[in-house]
Amino acid sequence: MRIGLDGKILTLRAGGTGRYAINLTRAMLGEAAAHRPDLEFVVLTGPQTSREVMEEFRGRCEERFLGAKSSVIRSLTLVPAALRRLGVDVFHGMDHVGIPLVGRSCRYVVTVHDVIPLILPETFTPRHRLVVRLALARVRRKADLVVVPSHAVKRDVVRRVGLPEDRVVVTHEGCEPRFRPVRSAAVRRDVAARYGLPSRYVLAVGTLEPRKNLTTLIEAFARLRRDGEVDADLRLVLAGARGWLDQPIFGTVRSLGLENAVRFTGFVDDDDLPAVYSGAALFVFPSLREGFGLPLLEAMACGVPVVTSNISSMPEVAGDAAVLVDPRDVDGLAAAIARVLRDEALRDRLREAGLARSRQFSWEATARRTLDAYVSVAPQPAAQSRAVARAATPPADKA
Repeated sequence: MRIGLDGKILTLRAGGTGRYAINLTRAMLGEAAAHRPDLEFVVLTGPQTSREVMEEFRGRCEERFLGAKSSVIRSLTLVPAALRRLGVDVFHGMDHVGIPLVGRSCRYVVTVHDVIPLILPETFTPRHRLVVRLALARVRRKADLVVVPSHAVKRDVVRRVGLPEDRVVVTHEGCEPRFRPVRSAAVRRDVAARYGLPSRYVLAVGTLEPRKNLTTLIEAFARLRRDGEVDADLRLVLAGARGWLDQPIFGTVRSLGLENAVRFTGFVDDDDLPAVYSGAALFVFPSLREGFGLPLLEAMACGVPVVTSNISSMPEVAGDAAVLVDPRDVDGLAAAIARVLRDEALRDRLREAGLARSRQFSWEATARRTLDAYVSVAPQPAAQSRAVARAATPPADKA
């Protein structure tokens, strides 16, 4: 069977979707090499694709570069033509805009990471909401199977997009082995100096945007400082690139007089994240909605106690390894943070539970479930006959 992958988001600059695409592709190529010799992969890359990533995959898959950066041009002409020319049986669009706009020469699988713009429209720009609505309408019409990262998203997709349950499959995301406690004081010192990290801090990780609910976290932190519930030297670190509609975050810091107590690191290089997590006294993830919530797994894998939201996918990912709280309740969030910081036994329990919980999620398992999803929708007789024909055709003589 010949599998096509949309490689335009194989870049860490695409945030969580990029990390998903890279880790899933890496794990599927490894699984196929070890156990599924009947599977072939072709990756349709573009100008956005990281060359470093593709160098890692070299020799294990075929690459076809499609020169247009625009998702519309790719989906309208380049991808459909490439799929037909390359004899692809199943094509996987790794985000909601990945599958072709016109034509059909194979089966389509698409990953829908979330439908949050339909649920919390006020946290996105009008243009983003329009793009997502149009893309999801195309998914509803054209996708043979939709892959989602959590049962929470499956419920949302069934309810909001109108897909039947049997066309939606859950494949939880994984935790990379490199996320583990960083014991080296020298490494942590170097990373702290690079990002201006204080000696003691509460950490939040994610793009600065309304959905991450950082204004509530800042207000809770201000309340703890005002009431003397935390030490004066404790800082709040917000690690992540700037997103959209982020001005209220900076405005809240200024209005509460927290300019010296809240640190913004900007984008954190992927290699530095384990040390940033490991240096934190506590990780707080008060998001209003998540498709999965990779930072939760990463923080737990680094041995950091976690406080997170009690809604959407967060309880599904965290299990009993985090303190869950209503993310819109400033007082409740402040109380949860204070409780964990005060209670050493609770912190120790959360660390151990988090380490154990994170080990339950692997990209190898995600890859196996995804490959099974491909097989479930593949046109079996066509795929088998094509494989036989390829095997029977002698290689062309090289000039």
